[in-house]
Amino acid sequence: MIKSIYQSIKLLIFPRKEFYGLLFDILGYYPNRTDLYELALIHKSATIQKDGLSLNNERLEYLGDAILGAIIADILYKYFPNKDEGFLTQIRSKIVSRESLNKLAIKIGLDKQLISSVNLNNNKHIYGDAFEALIGAIYLDQGYLKTKIFLEDQIFKKHINIEEVVNVETNFKSKLIEWAQKNKKEVYFDTHEDGMDKSLHLPLFSSEVEVEEVKLGKGLGTSKKEAQQKAAREALKRINQRELAS
Repeated sequence: MIKSIYQSIKLLIFPRKEFYGLLFDILGYYPNRTDLYELALIHKSATIQKDGLSLNNERLEYLGDAILGAIIADILYKYFPNKDEGFLTQIRSKIVSRESLNKLAIKIGLDKQLISSVNLNNNKHIYGDAFEALIGAIYLDQGYLKTKIFLEDQIFKKHINIEEVVNVETNFKSKLIEWAQKNKKEVYFDTHEDGMDKSLHLPLFSSEVEVEEVKLGKGLGTSKKEAQQKAAREALKRINQRELAS
């Protein structure tokens, strides 16, 4: 029954020839179940109701998140045979961060096919969600090995420079705290829940960072961590500008 429901939305969403061509360009092969890939590109804001079921990419995103994390861990474990768990965890976090996945989704063209009723300019993380859902679709359609091959051949080799990832600092909060300790400054993050993100139906958090009781940055996010990272990034930008001007 589920399969017939999935198939019922085929061709109603994408021109078949165009979608098959897109899938081949992204995957390097023609999939067995295009319905899974079409479902991966339906954001929950554009949910289709069919026979009492809600059709969107949330379940595939959940599955893809787990599979992606496992495969990236596998790849990094073999790529860095002499690195410890902390290093591997940090690099994996950078690769699967929302910002990184958003960029990957855009690079392979998912942004042009995503179905959503929200303003994508203000919700670009939705692209990263679709990328995870795509991984879930590949896994269900082709299995673990084919999913790993896809990530290695179509993503890592073409779009990810591991050495560059290692050298890029993305933990702005840690970087700010390190700067403060070095310069004997007090840093304080004031973080609290600040309503709801109506488009995503998620709690919204606000964070302000103070350095020596001077407010230097503010950030909003759907998690405390995201809000603090944005606040820290803004604070670091202002600190760098002041240091360059002095």
